[in-house]
Amino acid sequence: MSADEDVLAVIDALYEAAMDEAQWPNTLQRLTDLTGSQAATFWVLDGSDQPRLPLFTAINFDPGFIAEYLDHMAPADPTVQYLVRHPHASIVHDGLVISERDKDRHAYYDWHHRFTDARFRMIGRITPAPSVQAGVALHRGRTVGRYEPADIERFVLLQRHLERALAMGFRLGTLGTLQQCTNELLDRNTAAILLVSEHGRVVYANRRAAALHEQRDGLALVDGITLGNRDDQEKLQSLIARAASDITKHDAGGAMQAGRPSGKRPYAILVSPVSRRYSAFAALAPAACIMITDPEERSAPSLDRLQAVLGLTGAEARLAALLAAGDDLRGAARELGITYGTARTRLAAIFQKTDTNRQADLVRLLLGVVAQEWGRV
Repeated sequence: MSADEDVLAVIDALYEAAMDEAQWPNTLQRLTDLTGSQAATFWVLDGSDQPRLPLFTAINFDPGFIAEYLDHMAPADPTVQYLVRHPHASIVHDGLVISERDKDRHAYYDWHHRFTDARFRMIGRITPAPSVQAGVALHRGRTVGRYEPADIERFVLLQRHLERALAMGFRLGTLGTLQQCTNELLDRNTAAILLVSEHGRVVYANRRAAALHEQRDGLALVDGITLGNRDDQEKLQSLIARAASDITKHDAGGAMQAGRPSGKRPYAILVSPVSRRYSAFAALAPAACIMITDPEERSAPSLDRLQAVLGLTGAEARLAALLAAGDDLRGAARELGITYGTARTRLAAIFQKTDTNRQADLVRLLLGVVAQEWGRV
């Protein structure tokens, strides 16, 4: 393999490692071979308070030496201290950090040389977030010698690709973390939450939605959502189409109930539009969010919370709780032992206090308050 092919192979390996952290040992080995080094590390440095290395991959170092370095000696390493003090230098080498004479008198290097012959370092790194750095360190021993200006100049080409690869890796890792966090929060919600495409295909379903599907009580999830009653199904499809048609419309989406073969109280279903400003490469492009609540399996939301958050009286909070649990106004009136007219009067007061004017908007607001409450459980 020619020298140019060797460089291209290392560049390819950098991008592969950015996509898959398990590839870093192979990439580090390629880097050491190309640069005439004896050892290498890939690391992430958190220098916010006490410098620490939460991610550290090494090749050609004794594992015991690496363990003691990470557990005790890294904060005392002059190179780590330099990186923390100079977060924007993309390439760092020994000549910037410490003289050879000072190495011989430094306590860290006294410890260091008891374990390894590695004495010289050259580092390429990025700072993807405040107080967070990531990079690669190449190491040479005394017999090979320091990294000379010509070595550093050749490393500049690789550093450009290293920067792009690490930036890509952090971006993908951040997106993955956000996705995991979002999924965990949605799974903690006791409502069934689904994201559907403009054609009604399910692109995401939380844990509760999957549980409702398994109950087989008038709701099934395959590619889309299928309700047991034909009229309910047509109404749901109409709400999805309305939500997907124009997210700027005031009445986009809406609320409904869906009957169940078991005879249990009907599901309460809320359909809301979702922004569709997605990348052309997005694998998921939801157009609507569907929230399904089962009044049989939920206790009423905290009346105290409804009163505190929405400024409702006790009587208004009790009515609002029943509406949030899926009851219609007549059913809620019967449950509370009041007339339908009294329920309408209280509902009008709730509308005024919550700055809503339709029951669907109120239910959407109530479910948001309830979701916050359940999310803390």
